[in-house]
Amino acid sequence: MKKMSKFLCFILFTFCLISCKGQNKENKETIEQSQMKELTLIVSVSGGTRAHIINIGQNNELTYRIGSFSVKDNFDLSEVKWNDNYKEIKKQLNNEEIEKIKNYYSHQENLIFIDSKIVKDSWEYYLYIDGNKVAFGRKFNYKDFPKELKNFISYILGITGELYDIPGMS
Repeated sequence: MKKMSKFLCFILFTFCLISCKGQNKENKETIEQSQMKELTLIVSVSGGTRAHIINIGQNNELTYRIGSFSVKDNFDLSEVKWNDNYKEIKKQLNNEEIEKIKNYYSHQENLIFIDSKIVKDSWEYYLYIDGNKVAFGRKFNYKDFPKELKNFISYILGITGELYDIPGMS
């Protein structure tokens, strides 16, 4: 009888373990889906010497600062040289804003664009998702951007608010 009880306890314990493991996997997947991706929109003077840098982190907070960066296919905020003459602006995003942003980047294939037309003296847009460059384009060629990308840029700039005046091109 003791052997039978131990055997039943072992089977029950094993079943509980397997069941919990499956639930943990589902919970982890749900948490990953609900987390915001790291998003960075940069509006820059040619070459990244002065730029509006808008970052939306996984904490659902929008941060806007002025800085300089090196143009790369991978972006890292820690490599930005920040301009302390401009105050950092932070904004906690509400659920509606978060869901709208997630909806845009869940269709990331509609945001992909690399502007190949060379233009002198034009502001440049860079979009990075999780540190990877998704889009690059020049303001002069804005009409060539995919519609979803234009809408996304407009939306991000809209929730950011008024941008600082920084010196542009001559």
